[in-house]
Amino acid sequence: MRKPTVSEPYPVRALTLWQPHASAVAVLGKDIENRGWPPSSFSGGLILVHAGLDTDQAALRQVPRDLELPRGAVVAIARITGAHTDCDGRCSPWADRDSTWHWELSDAVQLPTPVTEVKGRQRLWVPDDPLRRRVAAALPQNAACLASHLRKEPSASTAALPAAPETVIRPARSSACPSTPTK
Repeated sequence: MRKPTVSEPYPVRALTLWQPHASAVAVLGKDIENRGWPPSSFSGGLILVHAGLDTDQAALRQVPRDLELPRGAVVAIARITGAHTDCDGRCSPWADRDSTWHWELSDAVQLPTPVTEVKGRQRLWVPDDPLRRRVAAALPQNAACLASHLRKEPSASTAALPAAPETVIRPARSSACPSTPTK
């Protein structure tokens, strides 16, 4: 039996990453997130990049020593643009050859000041409205379209968004707001 499709006009999820992976998405252009499971039907959607409390000690050797590593905080917003399993780690310097799934990330926007005191969760999780508003307030001024999306306000780039498709796809970008899911 298939799960019912939930229609959300402003779909946003959050993903908790160990440091330094969260900061690498925010600052260093990390474009692949290695996971053992597919992103389900959420491809094309916005994610809040949450830095968890744990640290991947081996990965610390691969990033600059002065990279800030906030913990328990949302550090960026990004977009899941697809996922694949067939590249043997050649798709990106960030890809782990042993990972089952490589989630493709794009359009990352770093929060100038991380939103702190945020408890993470496993897998993709739904951020509550107060957290969405805090992240919207922390976005840089040139990301007003993202802020309105997080506050669930209709705009030219976010009005009447359909439910996410049930397969992993590579959606076109919205020219009005590059990090907003396309219609």
